[in-house]
Amino acid sequence: MRKMAFLQSVRRTHLIAVLLLSAVAGIVAAGVNTGRIQLSPPGLGPGDLSTSAAVTHVMVDVPGPGRSVVQKRALPQHLYGLVKHTELLGRVLVSQPVLDDIAHRMGIPADRLSGLGRTTADVPLALSEPVSERRASDIRDSRAPYRLEVEGRPTTPVLDVYAQAPTTPEAEQLANVAFAALQQYVDTLGTANGTAADTLVRLRQLGVARGGVVNGGDAMTIAALTFLTAFALCCTLLLGLLRRRARRRGELPLPAAPAPGPAEPTDMWPHTTRMLPWMLAGFIALLWLLPFNSTTLNMSAPIELRLDRLVLPFILGLWVLAIAAGGRGAPRWRWSIVHTALCTFLLVACLSVVLDARYLNHTLEIGLAVKKLPLLISYVLMFIVVASAVRRGEVRAFLTYSLAMAVITALGMIIEYRFKQNLFYSWTDKVLPSVFSVDGQLDASAVDELGRRIVRGPAEAPLEAVTMLTMALPIAVVRLMQPGTWLKRLAYAIAIGAIVAATFATYRKSALLAPVSVILTLAYFRRRELLRLAPLGLVLLVLVSVLSPGAIASTLSQFTRSDRSDVSTVSDRASDYDAVRPDVFSHFAFGRGIGTYNHVDYRILDSEVLGTTIEIGVVGLIAYLLIPLSVIVAARKSIRRRDAERSPVTLMGAACAVAFLVVSFLFDVMSFPHAGYIFLYVAALMTVTLDRRGDAAEPTDERGASRAPRPPRRAPSA
Repeated sequence: MRKMAFLQSVRRTHLIAVLLLSAVAGIVAAGVNTGRIQLSPPGLGPGDLSTSAAVTHVMVDVPGPGRSVVQKRALPQHLYGLVKHTELLGRVLVSQPVLDDIAHRMGIPADRLSGLGRTTADVPLALSEPVSERRASDIRDSRAPYRLEVEGRPTTPVLDVYAQAPTTPEAEQLANVAFAALQQYVDTLGTANGTAADTLVRLRQLGVARGGVVNGGDAMTIAALTFLTAFALCCTLLLGLLRRRARRRGELPLPAAPAPGPAEPTDMWPHTTRMLPWMLAGFIALLWLLPFNSTTLNMSAPIELRLDRLVLPFILGLWVLAIAAGGRGAPRWRWSIVHTALCTFLLVACLSVVLDARYLNHTLEIGLAVKKLPLLISYVLMFIVVASAVRRGEVRAFLTYSLAMAVITALGMIIEYRFKQNLFYSWTDKVLPSVFSVDGQLDASAVDELGRRIVRGPAEAPLEAVTMLTMALPIAVVRLMQPGTWLKRLAYAIAIGAIVAATFATYRKSALLAPVSVILTLAYFRRRELLRLAPLGLVLLVLVSVLSPGAIASTLSQFTRSDRSDVSTVSDRASDYDAVRPDVFSHFAFGRGIGTYNHVDYRILDSEVLGTTIEIGVVGLIAYLLIPLSVIVAARKSIRRRDAERSPVTLMGAACAVAFLVVSFLFDVMSFPHAGYIFLYVAALMTVTLDRRGDAAEPTDERGASRAPRPPRRAPSA
């Protein structure tokens, strides 16, 4: 709260100066990043960041009876051979001799032209992913201003040739020249080998190349993002310097003492007419029960109109109105170490895009970052709204509500496991209007490449569903450890059984690793209380076996059976660490830009830690790890105080943070918003209990008895 008191004490002239200097810094940074302002030599530049592309199509044909595609006389076996031949010719086109000939025809230096041939044949995905040596070569070639990219179609002998150049005429010329150079290379090679002319492969260009500018609006996007990032960074630095100066002079105001009387109003949710907590409750239900990230509004927009990004602006608008209205029911701004960690990560993520914007603009990947940043901003805004709008007396009710939503999700996943029907996707598709489309629906009896059932509930992937339920597991376990009636304890035990059964129903190894991390965290802080629940483990084992028969044995077999130790999910992840070295070292500090490491073009990285290191760099990885670590650090003191009101909530937050940290090594958790939202709103509820304005309250133990120090006994008078 001292930070908020400091901001209120800053002089108006100082604040205006900070805003003006930050605006100037943002304008200069935007001009430099877009090329409007040149530093060496100083002056104004053209600021032209446009890139053009052109495409042409080449058919591969072989003359002769029963073999010609054009004459529609090709036999199926000959057609299959031509498809393979097309794949080979695509590789020939981007080979160095042909590229040198193309550069000579274009009149450009050979080192300013690069080529990439993509594999479209039906081969295992692991064989098509680039290794470290090939990836290093691709990174070097991606900086060339003239580029060729070719790929053969998987079922027809047609080669698609894509050309990229600074201008549209050059891109079209490059595509046409590529066809001519390839035809000449094939003819020359056939003649040199003594092949008869009437048996040579014939290349037919299906129309001249057509092209255009492909990133016309990206300059404005880069300018806006650069300005906002530089403005925020400059404001943070200048306000930090002012705060340091005030601290040295002893001018930093102390937080105001808590007002006498009740700490909070009595109209607590759900017994309240305030709209904001009810909207938050609705958003929490959306997180648990709807496949919102697979539900889109059928409209064209600069960003993806997912269901969460349509609902969150209304909550944010109501939050702003509540702050403007003021009064006793207005949201209270609470700043914590978790806020600092989240804002730092957001700032570093924006810097990763800004610092590499010109390269991303050249590789046509700036749009990927623009799509990922709104999701990250949504995370931060949701955390800030929950942390300020929810009152301390409402935290327990919101956690109970979240546990109820998690149990409903778990039961739905158990139904999906037992009856092979995903109710979350089917009901969402039926309930929502036709303007929404629900993507990603699949057969509930489908299996992955290892033969495991795909049970995912409202999530996009089974691992995301495991993470969702793991975030709710500490709520039930901590409540079970607290004193209460046997009926409540039985309800919490059943909730634990349903959650654990649903996680094992996914057949994922994380269904064991993530809950174990929760139990180990609780055991570290509450060993004695957890030991008393040890007999309950046998009951839960029976309950899980009844709800999800065979799930425990199938999951454990993935750890114990020798034939499962070298599956692709393990070997591919191990190979990722070596394969991504060129990406890490080429953008070591701030990465290549958040969201720009596309798994379609590069590799599938089942690790948020690896993905963050590549996209945001080592600095971004440290900032990311500080988010769960800040939750643990903020909760540690309150957990050890064993306060009846705060300690259980902070214990839940710490267990969720440890589980989130564990799953970050197992899959790209931040790309799946169900898990990210749930972790952050639980962390936000925890920060509400850390509000310093209530620190003067008398501490109590977990049974409600006062733990305030007693006054020393007075010595008996003589």
